Amino acid sequence: MATLFVDYQQLVRQAYERKRANNALPLGLIHLTPGNLKEECVKKCTQQVNKRDEKIIRDFCGDLNESKSCHTLLQRCDPDKFRPLVNFLKGRSEKTVEKNIELLAWLIEFSGRPWEMGKTISGDDDTDDGPALQDVSPATGNTVMAAGIPLRLVATEEHSPTENPEIPEIPEIPEISENPIVPAGDHGVKERKNVDVGTKAKEKSAKKLAAAIMLSLVVGTGGMWWWKESNPMPGSGACMYWLEDHYEPIACNKKLPNTTIIPVDSMKLKYFRKINTPDTITYQAVGKVWYSKIKGKMEYYTMSGGHPVVPGYQLRPITPYIINVHILSAVSSQQ
Repeated sequence: MATLFVDYQQLVRQAYERKRANNALPLGLIHLTPGNLKEECVKKCTQQVNKRDEKIIRDFCGDLNESKSCHTLLQRCDPDKFRPLVNFLKGRSEKTVEKNIELLAWLIEFSGRPWEMGKTISGDDDTDDGPALQDVSPATGNTVMAAGIPLRLVATEEHSPTENPEIPEIPEIPEISENPIVPAGDHGVKERKNVDVGTKAKEKSAKKLAAAIMLSLVVGTGGMWWWKESNPMPGSGACMYWLEDHYEPIACNKKLPNTTIIPVDSMKLKYFRKINTPDTITYQAVGKVWYSKIKGKMEYYTMSGGHPVVPGYQLRPITPYIINVHILSAVSSQQ
């Protein structure tokens, strides 16, 4: 039976959630921001992209010009294009457009992609994302490994657990005194050796436990720092505003006169800059610099997207013609 798109969307979403629960995704797909999502797309594009996935990328970026590589398209793609997919994965929206679902299917390598009319997609190939169970016969009572944890199987003659399984008695372990009385003779020497071995084993276990606690603290602290950097808390810099040649963070509940305050974009906050020395721009800047021309005045920026001051105006990628006419010729005339 043919799979409807709404069912396909659910299969892709479920595959993403499984991979995330099993830590089978890169950090950019776990700590979701538009900038991180774009960065993961650019990194994945460094690998070989087949025709099927190339169409997904071009549809998402809205550029079907085959003279441009997918890597170039994603580098120039506005990070705001990724925001609807971030909102969908975070549960802020119940559905999103088809091109976003196909991009997600490509990022997580969903085997049934892309959706096509009349095509049947089960999603079975994408369910084996977690650690597998080591299957053994229940009748033997062997050990089963589940996610690295040994479990003991107890089964009846019909190989199914009973309603009230018998719990074997656990023998009481005698306490070992700190200063045991060791009798003289060979037997006493053996007892002393056993006590020494037990003490050393306890010391080793304590050292391993301390090392594990320290490692957990380091990883936890690093994870918290990363999360705070990627997801600033509302009211403590979760918005930003343009200040002369860059964005500055600001609490969303603050107001500045004659200033537009917008939701924070971590990529723009770090890398979006106005270039105040255009005479340093050369032909090597093609694909790395964007410009605007408003009322005859040229401005140059380090990222694509909307103009930071003029609403609705989109920056354009710089070209050799612009460099030659507006930058190099101006430098030559000043010399």
